[in-house]
Amino acid sequence: MINIKLISREEIKEKLTMKKTLELVEKVYAAHGNGHVVMPSKITLDLGESTDWPPYGGSYNAMPAYLGEDFDMSGIKWVWGFNDNYKKGLPYISAVIILNDPRTGEVLSIMDGSYITDIRTGAATGVAAKYLVSKKARNLGIIGAGVQGRMNLRAMNEVMKIDHVIIGDIRREAAEKFAEEMSKELNLDISVAKNNEEVCVDSDAIITVTIANEPLVMRKWLKKGCTVLSVGSFQELDESIPLKADKLVVDNWEQNSHRGELLKLVKAGRITKNNIYAEIPEIVIGEKKGRENDDEIICACIIGMGSTDIGVAAELYKRDFINYNKNTVSLR
Repeated sequence: MINIKLISREEIKEKLTMKKTLELVEKVYAAHGNGHVVMPSKITLDLGESTDWPPYGGSYNAMPAYLGEDFDMSGIKWVWGFNDNYKKGLPYISAVIILNDPRTGEVLSIMDGSYITDIRTGAATGVAAKYLVSKKARNLGIIGAGVQGRMNLRAMNEVMKIDHVIIGDIRREAAEKFAEEMSKELNLDISVAKNNEEVCVDSDAIITVTIANEPLVMRKWLKKGCTVLSVGSFQELDESIPLKADKLVVDNWEQNSHRGELLKLVKAGRITKNNIYAEIPEIVIGEKKGRENDDEIICACIIGMGSTDIGVAAELYKRDFINYNKNTVSLR
């Protein structure tokens, strides 16, 4: 393990745009659809996120993958989230990514995974929306005014013709700050909702991106033809939305059956793989159709796939950092 490249968040941020990330995430989905990805289920180390002990209120996920085609890279993302980090001036989610030579296993790079996680999460929503949101959609509702709310809006602005955005958050001051900052950044009309119902009732697409573990969106609030995109790690939707949607779509069934929006329903035996209309990779390669008319209500659950992190990191490494020598370390 010689000359391992250590790449910082700021160096990655300089090179990675949302437009490029959308292209890469869609390319990773296509590789999945073509059977050219090896991705075991993520492993969770729970330190009190959903248990009483250890009492630290967080968890880690190990997310390995190998991507073939012109990615030809293996790696792993080690990502963690702790609920009280904001009290310590730390981000809720942080991560590192290790890239390995798939022929020898040698470590090529250790890079910040936080920004890649942030931007690819938004991009995953954007790619799903490209295929699932009605072309007539103009109004976007977002619940969750944090980093991911912002990233999801940046992605949606690339794939959807937006006339109006309405933002909701449990902390109104966060929603107001979001509206002020993002309206200037993207030149969009953004208003702040009084409650979650107001976010939903006139929205053609709704994104939930919070750390809640309770229904934030009720089915009775959805208009005809609405697309609901659940991006959080736990339940954010009235259970009747995934149960009764015209199409229930996931990024990856194996991941969704262990964590995220559908976990409670899976554990209760109320949703199985047979209830899933399609995985997003199947839609991207044309094996399944996305939206087929402007009236169907579609629910998409996007829990996140380690392959998208490794794919984005691999492209960055090959394109921008393969000859990088600013910060390196040798461990042998």
